[in-house]
Amino acid sequence: MFRKYKWSAILLVVLLLPFPILAAISDVDPDTEVSELQEELQDEALRYASNQFTLPEDDVEWEQEEVQLDGYEQIAENGNLILYVEEESLAMVVEDKRNGYYWTSGVAAEHDYQLNTTWTNLARSAATIQYLDAGGSTQSESILTNEIDVQLTANEHGFLARIPFDAGITITLEVMLTPEGLDITVPHSEIVEDETNQLISLRLYPFLGAVHKDEVAGYMFIPDGSGALIRFEDGNVGALSTYQGFVYGKDLAFTRTTQNNDARTNPEHTITMPVYGMVHGANEQGFVTVLKDGREFSEIIAYPSGVSTDFNWVTSQYHYRYEYYQPTSQSMSGFNTYQIEMNEFDIVQSITLLDNEQANYVGMAHVYQQDLLESGTLEEKQDVVDIRLDVLGGEVKTGLLWDSIHPMTEINQLANYVERLQQQGIEDMHLVYHGWTKGGLTGTLPNRFPVDNRLGGKSEMQDVTSTMAEKEVPFYLGTDFSTAHADGKGYSGRTDVARRFNAETMVVQQGEQQSFLLNPSKSYELAIADIEPFQEHGVERLAINNSGHLLFSNFAGHTPMTRMDTKSVYEQMFVELSENIGPLALSEPFDYLWKYADKYLDIPMYSSGYRYASDTVPFLQIVLKGYIPYYAPHSNFHFNANEELLRMIEFGAYPSFYLTEQPSHLLMNTPSSSLYTSQFDDWEADIVHQYERVKDSLGEVEGASITSRIVHDVGVVEIGYSNEKSIFVNYTNKPFPLDGGQVEAGDFVVVDRGDAS
Repeated sequence: MFRKYKWSAILLVVLLLPFPILAAISDVDPDTEVSELQEELQDEALRYASNQFTLPEDDVEWEQEEVQLDGYEQIAENGNLILYVEEESLAMVVEDKRNGYYWTSGVAAEHDYQLNTTWTNLARSAATIQYLDAGGSTQSESILTNEIDVQLTANEHGFLARIPFDAGITITLEVMLTPEGLDITVPHSEIVEDETNQLISLRLYPFLGAVHKDEVAGYMFIPDGSGALIRFEDGNVGALSTYQGFVYGKDLAFTRTTQNNDARTNPEHTITMPVYGMVHGANEQGFVTVLKDGREFSEIIAYPSGVSTDFNWVTSQYHYRYEYYQPTSQSMSGFNTYQIEMNEFDIVQSITLLDNEQANYVGMAHVYQQDLLESGTLEEKQDVVDIRLDVLGGEVKTGLLWDSIHPMTEINQLANYVERLQQQGIEDMHLVYHGWTKGGLTGTLPNRFPVDNRLGGKSEMQDVTSTMAEKEVPFYLGTDFSTAHADGKGYSGRTDVARRFNAETMVVQQGEQQSFLLNPSKSYELAIADIEPFQEHGVERLAINNSGHLLFSNFAGHTPMTRMDTKSVYEQMFVELSENIGPLALSEPFDYLWKYADKYLDIPMYSSGYRYASDTVPFLQIVLKGYIPYYAPHSNFHFNANEELLRMIEFGAYPSFYLTEQPSHLLMNTPSSSLYTSQFDDWEADIVHQYERVKDSLGEVEGASITSRIVHDVGVVEIGYSNEKSIFVNYTNKPFPLDGGQVEAGDFVVVDRGDAS
């Protein structure tokens, strides 16, 4: 059956909760007011039905409306699929012979969807361009906007089409059937512009699988944070805007420096995975799109029903020219304009059609995972339960006449922490030591050496690396090769700092601290120069903060660098560091760097939480589990410790703590003032507790991958693993029954798959 879960149904359940549920609670204090318990249960039901969790699927029967093929010609066929194309618009219909389902790329002409001419042309056309005209204004044109002569050539596997837009811009589109779906290609070498208009961006088949209101049960998947769903609704009343996210983040070379971000607004997660998808009936049919070539210049866009149109649709947009701000005076007055030269890239995107039990976000993750395995981007690393301990050495403290360094944790304390935890049964852990440089965590970067003597110096660093090796505890030095602090040493603000297209320096504002991004070539130069000092100190592992999730063009010097150039330089830097020093732990790395990541640090555990999303899902975790061990953000900052620990267990993530020897109040008036609770003595018991809980749960599935995820009820989730074990997590305040037992409130249970209900 097709599945759908309606928000109205959830609200109805909440409103009807009180008396049947209250009667089933045996340990209610008779003096407790019924209204207070009623309110508590309602709040809990609403919380676990919010978009920070995942809704259960509900059975809803429906049938696909008959698809009209008048005007379409069968172009190609293979064992699973048949491709039909309308020559005028290049709109396509793909018939999935496995289940008889038809995927359409446009809206049915016989229906009145109350779309204006512009939206109708966009919805029915295979391609829509945005361009800059001779007067400097932006215009758009779809294939159907004007009567253009599309030149269609069919072949054995699909078709090739030359599209000469009326704007004087011509592209070549190739669509090919594969055994599992479609490959769509637009080669850059075939793009032609006239002397008048300039291509800005391109969208391909934006309405593929688009759903009118809630006429189909299902959802769109977007790669926001850990992953998010946008369920099909009859007008998404919570959606005030579209989802728009640049793959690998916005190119900072074309953005403006912002000094004060609104703290009330959750920042969007940067897209680390170039993938999105759509489901028409959970466990019935769906598709997933993986952006391959051109992803560095792409943007993923999702429109919920009720925003601009009554359709739910998701697509990618490719940017051939970026808009930027050109200042014309020292007061920074100026104007917006576009690049003159075009970004050069081919477009290649792969669409895989999903069938039956694979037609859901788990199946999408498996397709993407397999693609990464085949390309060598994802490799199996040792995935054993352990706990991550970040330890702060020293931090700079601003003084009246000069800055001083406040030692927060001396090097010789690290072995003591390890010994104390090992005596309490913690067998597996790794340490990351930050702020070890002369000048503390934020004092001297990009200079790293020497090690600050107030923390112990070079000999103590050599001793602790040797001790950790004897104890078989991986020891990482934390560092960053992309950032230069305003008061740092070892770089030139004139030649070594990255610059935007308009020649502004790239400034990163974090609270009151201002830093600069380094020219990628300078980052590489500094990293290579530091290999020998790292080796002299006995360092065999590095934890790298920013470089794994930055990708920007650079216009400093006489030779500009594109995002592709920066990507190549950073990749080569990671190759050199891993080959000459050892394993690397990367913080929120982009997918193309996963091959270099021994550990994935600070993995997103939520989506951005914007109102257009209906659910958060662990898509990223499903892709990585069993291949790269990953770690949640620091537990020091959790409001609800048990709930966050349950989330780690559900998502397969290991705990992290940020620790110091000295009390954290000493960090007031420093760049690390946000570390408001960190003293090891205060957190030791929590470290042991979280390790034990994770060992009892995720220890049962070490090295296994996630094969399924089922939300049995609001707040109750089952995660299936490849070793035939399942973990049930119950977030709610009431037990959840299983055959032969139950999952207690706020607890988990590990069962054999055959024993799960």
